[in-house]
Amino acid sequence: MKKVPFCLVLIISISCELQNKENELYTDLNRNSEIQTIQYEETHNCMSGELISDLNPSIIPSLMDPSNSVGFLQPQDIDLADRCFPKPVCDSTAKYRTMNGSCNNLLFPIWGQSNSANIRIIQADYSDGKNQPRRAKSGKPLPNARKIRTTLFPSVDNPSPKYNTLFMQFGQTVAHDTELILSKVLSNGSDLECCNPDGSTPKILPRDCLQITIPHDDPDSPKRRCFSTPRAADTADLGCDIKPVRQQIAVTSFIDASLLYGSNDITARSLRTFSNGKLRRQLGPKGKSYLPNVKQATKECNVVNDGTVCYASGDVRVNQHPNIAVQTISLLRLHNMLCDDLKKINPSWDDERLYQEARKLLIGMYQHVVYNEFVPGLLGKDYARANKLLPLKKGFNMDYDKFLNPTTITSFTGAAYRSLHSEIQGFMDLVNEARKVTSKIRLSDFFLRTDIVQRGDNYDSFTRGLLSQITQDQDQFFTSEVSEHLFRDPNKTEGFDLVSFDLERGRDFGEPSYNKFRQLCGLSEAKTFDDFTDQITKKNVDTLASLYEHVDDVDFYAAGLLEKLKPGSSLGHTFQCISGEMFFRWKFGDRFFYEFGNQTGSFRLDQLDEIRKTSLSLILCMTSDIQSVQRNAFDVISSQNKLVPCSSLPKLNLDPWKEF
Repeated sequence: MKKVPFCLVLIISISCELQNKENELYTDLNRNSEIQTIQYEETHNCMSGELISDLNPSIIPSLMDPSNSVGFLQPQDIDLADRCFPKPVCDSTAKYRTMNGSCNNLLFPIWGQSNSANIRIIQADYSDGKNQPRRAKSGKPLPNARKIRTTLFPSVDNPSPKYNTLFMQFGQTVAHDTELILSKVLSNGSDLECCNPDGSTPKILPRDCLQITIPHDDPDSPKRRCFSTPRAADTADLGCDIKPVRQQIAVTSFIDASLLYGSNDITARSLRTFSNGKLRRQLGPKGKSYLPNVKQATKECNVVNDGTVCYASGDVRVNQHPNIAVQTISLLRLHNMLCDDLKKINPSWDDERLYQEARKLLIGMYQHVVYNEFVPGLLGKDYARANKLLPLKKGFNMDYDKFLNPTTITSFTGAAYRSLHSEIQGFMDLVNEARKVTSKIRLSDFFLRTDIVQRGDNYDSFTRGLLSQITQDQDQFFTSEVSEHLFRDPNKTEGFDLVSFDLERGRDFGEPSYNKFRQLCGLSEAKTFDDFTDQITKKNVDTLASLYEHVDDVDFYAAGLLEKLKPGSSLGHTFQCISGEMFFRWKFGDRFFYEFGNQTGSFRLDQLDEIRKTSLSLILCMTSDIQSVQRNAFDVISSQNKLVPCSSLPKLNLDPWKEF
């Protein structure tokens, strides 16, 4: 059975737009929700204005005065891995994105394409200058990742009073859309085994394995003493001799819904019907559309029968758990609905035109949700505004930058964005239309088991659960479902430790220490551990000092998780900085970004005006049978964010797409 890297990510903070007067029909539904949101209301008074204002938002490295950002690489160093890949031939008149992301940039056609390599914006720190993980200043190994996890990041249930689990799910959608790590393998192509069959640690660790051993005094006392973790495939595995190495990336870097469509032509074609532009589907309960099945379910899912539901999509991680499958199914349904609507107004369009126009429109709607709803909550609205990340209210954006590399950054995918694993909820609620929980399922019972989505009303129940269930808070605490039971086999109690893996993956990627990122992001260099107290509590700083020998040894991921959240943001200073840089590059380095004018693939202004009506609430209503939704989909239901009829939401008018 194939197991893929776990990439749950999330978040968004709260916006407080006052709602219109609600339909009386929904009074009882909202009353049912009020009990769940008392704690939320006590900590978040929307009537006083937006959550928290950031009166002095910081600036990303790309926009910062160079004297304030220490260590930011020059463009030629950021783009170092370009030489490792053949340059594709581009059609400068093409109106649609390529499936693999190539030729988005006509000057640098490799940027953002799948099966290339991540970029760095800060120099890697490898002990040998090429690819061996960082060591302590003293030359000793860095502290054991599992020891750091159990000491600083315990398994504690600490629900958020503010956010729903849709934060996590949408964040994971963005993660799977923009990054997929490939693991190193043996010379014959078989999987690396980094632990002994009995769960013990090998005396001699295989060369391409990460060292994640479980100390004998581990407080959770698992039977095994080793987590098998192959290192990420890098440019050296391709025979490309650049120093330091860059990690390979298997999907497109762009926010382009590649998790639905695929990141290469072969995958994309395998998912198409080649009729009326539509994607393949299977019919489930009530004749509703679901993703098609893989050919052999027992190879991709934790099932015993190849006929069991196990989905095929543009990304191999679609079956990680039910909620990521639900979100991908929503995109499938949206694409096919757009094909139907476009066919009605343009009956002469052939299959290819319908497919490409529906894909282009879906990506535009999706990008609008990312930058209009997700980014302001993740980074803070004031910060997003200061760094040019908010969408325009009208007109075209003309600021495409052909010299800005949009490829996914190692320190984003290897550390900053992983911090949001803290918000993962250990149980998933299934919720009915009255917003009452009908059942709860344990996350670790359903890793790689998505057949539950197609039982009865479960698709809609999962959707309502995402909108209604409060998630875990953004802090240093994690649910044991991912810190002890990640990807556990159905008949076993032990699983993987995601947090230890996250720490070790940062070392695998050559991420420099937290102190280096402080300087990159405009903070002063720490000379002593106490200098960290400008961003981290004294108690946590003291714990860091007990684990690490030197202030320059501290892992970026470990310290970044402990930072105080920035005003209005879901992240601390350095994680906000790196994530802001990434979303900036994904926007201004994408020639096909939905708001840009004067490009071969630009929308017309009347089309762009319609796309700006998009909200995630609208998409969920369009692609499910739920009858009501809160207008701000990422905010928990409250008196300031009440349920409204789906029929009351503004809808897109596709008449501007009609050809005469």
